[in-house]
Amino acid sequence: MKQISIILFLLTYTITFGQIAYEPQILILAPNATKYEKALEKEVTSYNKEIKKKLNVSELEQTLNTSDFKKQPENIQIITKCEIEFSKDLDFFKQASFISEQYLVYRFFEKFPNLLIKLKDDKSNGTLEELKTQSNKEKLQYVLNLSSIELYVEKKNRYAKISVQLYDNVSNSILLDKAYIGDWRNQGFEFSCEDKTINCTLNNALSQALGEVIYTIASNSPTLKREKQLKQERFDVLMKSQFNQYYDKQQVKNIISPVDSNINIDIAYQALFSNDKSKFVAFFLEQVSAQDFKTLKDNKKDKNVNIISSKDIKDDGFLDDIPKTYAYIVKGVKYEDKWYYEKSNVTYFEAKTLNDGQQNFFNNLQKWNFFKENSTEFNPDFWETELFKKVTDLKKDPDWEKYAESMWKTDEINNRPYIGLYDIVVNKMQEAIEKDNLEFDKKKKELFTKFYENLKSKDSKTYNKISEHSLIYPTDKSVVINPTLITSKEGIKTIHYFVILDNQNNIFEWNYFEPKVVIENLYGSQVVDQISSLTDWNFSVDNLNDSEFWNKYVLLKTEAKYKYLTEIR
Repeated sequence: MKQISIILFLLTYTITFGQIAYEPQILILAPNATKYEKALEKEVTSYNKEIKKKLNVSELEQTLNTSDFKKQPENIQIITKCEIEFSKDLDFFKQASFISEQYLVYRFFEKFPNLLIKLKDDKSNGTLEELKTQSNKEKLQYVLNLSSIELYVEKKNRYAKISVQLYDNVSNSILLDKAYIGDWRNQGFEFSCEDKTINCTLNNALSQALGEVIYTIASNSPTLKREKQLKQERFDVLMKSQFNQYYDKQQVKNIISPVDSNINIDIAYQALFSNDKSKFVAFFLEQVSAQDFKTLKDNKKDKNVNIISSKDIKDDGFLDDIPKTYAYIVKGVKYEDKWYYEKSNVTYFEAKTLNDGQQNFFNNLQKWNFFKENSTEFNPDFWETELFKKVTDLKKDPDWEKYAESMWKTDEINNRPYIGLYDIVVNKMQEAIEKDNLEFDKKKKELFTKFYENLKSKDSKTYNKISEHSLIYPTDKSVVINPTLITSKEGIKTIHYFVILDNQNNIFEWNYFEPKVVIENLYGSQVVDQISSLTDWNFSVDNLNDSEFWNKYVLLKTEAKYKYLTEIR
């Protein structure tokens, strides 16, 4: 964590110790006792000056009056106000409390959006009675107390020793009371820092401490305990009513093409079909030979692979020993009397036995919406969600106005013809179109290339150099436009558009726009500006399927002649 930053969330929420359900509820105190060796005084002083210089508290306080902030959930407003108040007297050592708060919020938020983690510029001597007083005063279950921080030098290396306490009001006990030592090497990942600095010593000690804090709180969580029990109950249901039950393997074989070498039908061990037999999901698993990450990457067998290993990514040899249990699913949808299927959720993981691996992989159904919420009953929506999603109309999304221009516009254009269809069906359709597009591009580019060579041979002064851009055409490929940059002998660069119609070899120039003079060789953005003034389009759009654009601005005729097309002879 390289810099201190105030967290202002645009997130959602679920209040308080003994009332409405904030979870987890954590009070984080300022370090109680701090000390450092004389040799480190200059560095500590320097950090304190830097912190004061970077923080603009008055500017941060202004955010509290903005409409965006006032729209935030109550817990997020409380968290942010505490951060700003705590930052008013922030120094190098208090930075440890600040980092702890931000990291715990970051780690807990995805699972617990109703969390409440508060910073308080107060200290505790660490006695059970005082920690209980702090907890009761703030009405928060846990108190995280950094009882001491010590910086020291040993064999020319810097170290931080942080003593951490975690108090729990429910059991009125100190669940964690331990010291953690961090060196000054940058270990990367979430606690990255400038190598060989005292800032690193804090980060490396906290990375150990906060991991244990998270584990301890999670182990005590009523929510997680309930979830664990429900997961076991659901697993039991799956094993009893679904796993190793009879299914017609031949039915799966009839759907999956025998020439599909990426799917081994012989290792299928279970399949589920919807009641109307229009959808299915089949499970595949086998034990494979040892391989490292490079071998796995080079074989190009699967595009997206999930690797679940008992080793941490930071451990030596993590990339050298890929788990040997290889599993995946094949899911399919019947559309207009034709089956569309795809291989997905490819996973390498560790399993004691083949049967153990099959059970664990089959248990993924819990994550894939197989059960009703908080229940062990089958969810009929299983066949319409998660594995069987449909293309949605992004324009109807509540966030369309927010993300349309920056993120979603191209996706909306490309997905427009497929709204309401299953992703599985659309993916196969788009694969076929992409393959067809590549073949079409190759043939038409050959024609354009010959044409441009002919132009240059006939009039090298006007056509001294011709640079082509990507082809633009509808899915039916009835017409294709090739934007080009033509450079004359004098070095004047102009944008031109050349067109081929249907299966003809004749080439026209599209003159709806006057040839645009440009200065640089990169002219794609100007092409986009011109064509997008007539239709929704950019070079990331797969096919320009706006019939009004083609009929009104390209193929329009007056008295049997094209208005905007001139044949080049």
